[in-house]
Amino acid sequence: MKSVLCAFMTAVIALQRAESLKRTYYIAIREETWNYAPSGRNLINNRSIERDEQASNFLLNGPTRIGSVYKKALYRQYTDESYSTEIPKPAWLGFLGPILRAEVGDVIEVHMKNFASRPYSLHPHGVFYEKNSEGALYPDGTTGRDKRDDAVAPGESYTYTWQVKPEYAPTEADASCLTWIYHSHGDAPKDIASGLIGALLTCKKGTLDSSQKRSDVDEDFILMFSVVDENLSWYLEENIKMFCSDEDATNELKNNTDEEFRESNLMHSINGYVYGNLPALKVCVGRTVSWHLFGIGNEVDIHSAYFHGHTLVDRMHRTDVLSLFPATFVTATMIPRTEGKWLLSCQVNDHVQAGMQSFYEVSACGSTASATEAPGKERRFYIAAEKMVWDYAPLGMNYMTNKPLSEPDSDSEPYFSRDGGKLGGKYLKARYISYTDDTFTTKTHFAGSDVHLGILGPVMKAETGDVIIVTFFNNATQDYSLQPHGLHYEKAYEGAKYQDGTQKAGASVAPGKKFTYRWKVIEGPSSSDPPCLSYLYYSAVDPVRDTNSGLFGPIQVCKKGVLDGSVTRNSNMTLQTI
Repeated sequence: MKSVLCAFMTAVIALQRAESLKRTYYIAIREETWNYAPSGRNLINNRSIERDEQASNFLLNGPTRIGSVYKKALYRQYTDESYSTEIPKPAWLGFLGPILRAEVGDVIEVHMKNFASRPYSLHPHGVFYEKNSEGALYPDGTTGRDKRDDAVAPGESYTYTWQVKPEYAPTEADASCLTWIYHSHGDAPKDIASGLIGALLTCKKGTLDSSQKRSDVDEDFILMFSVVDENLSWYLEENIKMFCSDEDATNELKNNTDEEFRESNLMHSINGYVYGNLPALKVCVGRTVSWHLFGIGNEVDIHSAYFHGHTLVDRMHRTDVLSLFPATFVTATMIPRTEGKWLLSCQVNDHVQAGMQSFYEVSACGSTASATEAPGKERRFYIAAEKMVWDYAPLGMNYMTNKPLSEPDSDSEPYFSRDGGKLGGKYLKARYISYTDDTFTTKTHFAGSDVHLGILGPVMKAETGDVIIVTFFNNATQDYSLQPHGLHYEKAYEGAKYQDGTQKAGASVAPGKKFTYRWKVIEGPSSSDPPCLSYLYYSAVDPVRDTNSGLFGPIQVCKKGVLDGSVTRNSNMTLQTI
């Protein structure tokens, strides 16, 4: 009996090994120049760099400014060990290295040759390796052949071997492929800032076809959101020498850690492109897209990647924003519903202004399928933007200490004292106000439970299949709009102003004018979500200034039957906070 069992186990192991593959890659490190904005324009607003106040701070070359072009070290893929024939990669990958893919049970063998002028390495996340294939330099007690992988000298080669063991692979509840990265790890922050980083996907068995492409989705994209700090690059001095006409003055700024000079070298980029210069990410209506996103960098690299006009499923939950931090990896799935050129951007205010924005394009691709579900209810709202004074602390007290907020030397005194020309706690703001109809004469009376909303606009609620119709009246003194998260809409009803090739009256509503938006709730909460999801709407003519002026409010998107009571909720009250 024992002999039969041993024979069976041996056969199983042999079969597993036969099904596993060795996936071989030839990667070279080369030094090249990289242009973060090759068009010479801010393509979000279609202004030249010279005429754009924000973009010129980072991209305009000058006597003491490097501009948009930097020398970098990049990973390149080749067909064999001769490193003579490069394998082209998609343009949208930017300066990222080639995508490495493998399935559970596979062995990844990477032959790397360093054509650069200093030592580098190749270190993976999310796979198993022995010490001689770690590719990370630190005092780990290794010597000899176990140390050679840590730093490959210029002109030298090294072969790294990694395994996708079951305990490193996607679980049953995970997406078919997980997002990881690889990068040089001699001095990791400086190596990565110099350009040496790429994506590694580990997949479930049977996911990859013979060409190492995914067979379970129609498209997959890799996106790195990062404030690339060129001040940390190994090539900063060379970049100053190559691109700054006043080298001595620039070096003085560098040595004195001049803040404006350092800021000019912070590239708020997606795959190494800024201000919409990322080559188009093209997808088709009704076809499944896998998005692999990761963040890398330091404390400023907190990102909210927002996909205008569509939603995604991330770890079985519905969303339209993917949150990223340094060394976090996200895999999300989208089925595009609406044609158009859509904005994809980080929603952090400073990052929006600094150019962390790009486009993705949705085409019909021969599809004739309707993007809508069976219609539900039409839910109408009448909302005005109005100018008013807002008091952040109308009672003037700090109720944690029971002392006035303007108490001298208190923590709150700098914000609420009006001495020395300070504004105190009252500010002129714009707010969204709800009315009963399109005459905008009678404001909606809110129940006591809505008092907590404060400066927020009224709550819009809808269920899957509903249509939200908002009549917007701009009763303020400058152009504003309404832009929703979590909903679907035609380009005409998008409330965001950017260069997408269409004329959108709703993108900027002039003072005294009205516009009616029509938004669809096509994709509601997933089966793993709570009964209702929270989103927001806001003015997006200038999203940074508009939201800081006060124009934002909540949206609740619920499963069918939740709002009319046919589906039981686990709570009796909902509270909205921003």
